[in-house]
Amino acid sequence: MGIFRSRSADRGWTMYSPLSSGVRWQPASLRSPVPRAGHAVLRQREGGITRLRAREFSRPGDHFLQVDLRRRLIQMHPQSIPTADAMTVTVTLALSARTVEPVSFVSDSQGPDEEIYLAAQIALRELVAGLPLEAFVGTRIDLTPVLVAAQTAAAAVGVEVATVLLKDVSLPAEYSSALQEALVAKVKSETDLERARNEVKTTRARLASAKVLEQNPVLAKIRMLEALPPGSTIEVRGEQS
Repeated sequence: MGIFRSRSADRGWTMYSPLSSGVRWQPASLRSPVPRAGHAVLRQREGGITRLRAREFSRPGDHFLQVDLRRRLIQMHPQSIPTADAMTVTVTLALSARTVEPVSFVSDSQGPDEEIYLAAQIALRELVAGLPLEAFVGTRIDLTPVLVAAQTAAAAVGVEVATVLLKDVSLPAEYSSALQEALVAKVKSETDLERARNEVKTTRARLASAKVLEQNPVLAKIRMLEALPPGSTIEVRGEQS
C-alpha cells in the first residue's frame, strides 16, 4: 500500500486517498475548502473531527481534509493456499468498496483498507483449507464467507464492501496437466466410438443393399448402368442358338 497525496494548485487542499497509509491535514486561511465531486470535507478542531456539509469560516488551528467517497477496488495479491487434501491452489480476489463514514474511516484506524484486506485474506484461507481440490474444478466457488468477513471489518472503519470479485484460480501444474490429458483422452475416445458406430452403420447398409440386389437381378443391372460414367458404350449380345 503506497502513500498517495495530491495538492490542489489553486487552494492547496490535500486529497486523502483511501489506499494511503498517511493523512495530512491542511489549514485554511479564511473558509473551509470546496468539496470536490465524490469527496467529503472533514474539519479537525481542538482534537475533534467533523464532517462539513457546507462551507464554514475557519478558526485559527482548524485543519481540513478531503476524503474520497467514490467506489474503489481493494486488490488482493494472489493467495497460494493449501486445500483440504494438501494441494495448493492460487486464488486472486478483489473487493468492491466505498467509504460511507469518512470520520470513522480517518479516525478509527491507521490502515482501514489493510484491515479489510486482512479479514478477507484470513476468511479466504479458511475457506480454501476446508475444501478438496476437486471443489475448484468446473464449479463456482461460494465466496460468501469472505464477503461477510470483509463487510464486518469494513463496517468497523466506516467502509461498505459490496462484492467480492473472483479474478483467477490457478490449480497445481501437475494436476492441470493430468486434467488436460484426461479431457483429451475422453474426447478422443468419444470420437473413436462415434467413428466405429458410423462404420458399423455403413457396413450394415451395404450388406442390406447387396442382399436386395441379389434377390432382384433386374435392379442389379439398373444399378450397374447408373454407375457407368457418362459417354460409356454398352454392347448388348444376344444368345446364340
